Amino acid sequence: MEKKKVEEKKIRPIYVGLFNFGTRIVSAPISFVFTYLVAHYLSNLQNGQIIFATWQSMFVLIMGYFTLPADIFSLVTSRFSVENRPVGGILLLNLITGAISSLIYVVLTPYLMSTIGYFNTYAFYSGIIVILTFYVLRITTAITRGLSPRMIGISGVIFQISRLVIVLVLFYVFKLNILAVSLAYGIGYLAQTLVYSNFIKSNLKVDFKTTVEIAKKSLTTIISFLQLILEATIVWITLAITNDAITVAYFESAIIISNIVTWTYSLYDGLIAKLSETKSAEVVENFVKLYFVVSAFFLSLVIIEGRGLLYHLRPEYMQAFITFIIISISSFLRGLNTLFYQAVVMIDRALGSEERFDIKKSYTAKLNASNTIFAIIGVGISVILVYIYKGSSPALLSSLMTIGVTVNSVWMTISSARICKSLYSMKIPVKDIVTSTFISIFTTLVGIMFFSSNFSYLYMLVSALIGSSIFISLSYVSSPFARYIIKRGLVEIRKILMQ
Repeated sequence: MEKKKVEEKKIRPIYVGLFNFGTRIVSAPISFVFTYLVAHYLSNLQNGQIIFATWQSMFVLIMGYFTLPADIFSLVTSRFSVENRPVGGILLLNLITGAISSLIYVVLTPYLMSTIGYFNTYAFYSGIIVILTFYVLRITTAITRGLSPRMIGISGVIFQISRLVIVLVLFYVFKLNILAVSLAYGIGYLAQTLVYSNFIKSNLKVDFKTTVEIAKKSLTTIISFLQLILEATIVWITLAITNDAITVAYFESAIIISNIVTWTYSLYDGLIAKLSETKSAEVVENFVKLYFVVSAFFLSLVIIEGRGLLYHLRPEYMQAFITFIIISISSFLRGLNTLFYQAVVMIDRALGSEERFDIKKSYTAKLNASNTIFAIIGVGISVILVYIYKGSSPALLSSLMTIGVTVNSVWMTISSARICKSLYSMKIPVKDIVTSTFISIFTTLVGIMFFSSNFSYLYMLVSALIGSSIFISLSYVSSPFARYIIKRGLVEIRKILMQ
């Protein structure tokens, strides 16, 4: 009986991760419909490829530059909210930061229009809606992650539904294009924020001293955002070198499909809350095992279906298949890196609410500094290659753009894993990693060879089911952890069906 209680306690944070991942799966059709609808609708307007490339360039610019500061305070805020410190002041500070970012965006808008070659002031200014609402959302998400991570999954479903309904109305009733997408994102973000506000009980008192303390300790994470800014410049430098928005459209179409891999990041939503209770190496090890089982499975399915999904976005985008594969693998590695990174933040004494801040003693700061150096190297490699081959096809150029990002992903994962292993005295579950990796490779090769030549939705569904059967069967036979998760999952599904 006691053993069963211990197992239930161990599975709780994993259950949170699986629950949130499950909500992503449930809302996946809605997300796909929205993504496909936006790409298809914008691409098929007059000058559609330019309009779609403009929206994607705007979105990359906004998410790659102007909303990056939105998460500067997030990890430290999550840690402070768990410790019941007053975090209302940091919410106001984040909103002020968003207003400053929006102002800079407005000032740069004329330059952006001339660079992209699409002159629609209202379309570009609509990005302000996305920026401001995103800043509010990210800090409320950080608070929620520390207190009730399950709500992140529930609010995600509400976001997907709200975003799709709004864009449908604005596309087909009001005949808007880029403005419709911006409004859909903004209203969706506000819907999520309202969910957090109504259901999460947190200490939202405004305390100036605590706000300053969070801001100071968040300096350790600013370096990591400089790295992301560097990576985002690849798109704009490529535009400047080639003067070809089609290359960017290929690159962004590959990103759209590969983003399916990032759904598995929700698997470790419960990590911060659990590590606030116990700084246990076993907790991190279990999340690593879980991530490799589920994310490697998803990576296989995404690559198998990749050509078909690109085809349905626009037939020409199939030429970006290699770009798509590289970005998908990079996204997989980024997720693993984030898992280790969050674990490092939670054990870094320099970031605790009871500790005096000293950036020189922060493991997080050292990790971010190292990653930024490699970001410079990676971006430099991509830029040089794009410049050398600037007269080549958009497909080749888009694949060259991914090399720098992938170099960074590999280094980030290795360095964060090394520091995490040292701080927690944990054992990297090599056997589980190798098992899941080989099963993923085998499933992917079988799927590409036999099931990726027909792009009808029915055939793609059948190939996904066959690929899933292969991966799950091999994992059940080969991996004790996967077998345990599958059994637990079936038990939970049975409970739900019997209610």
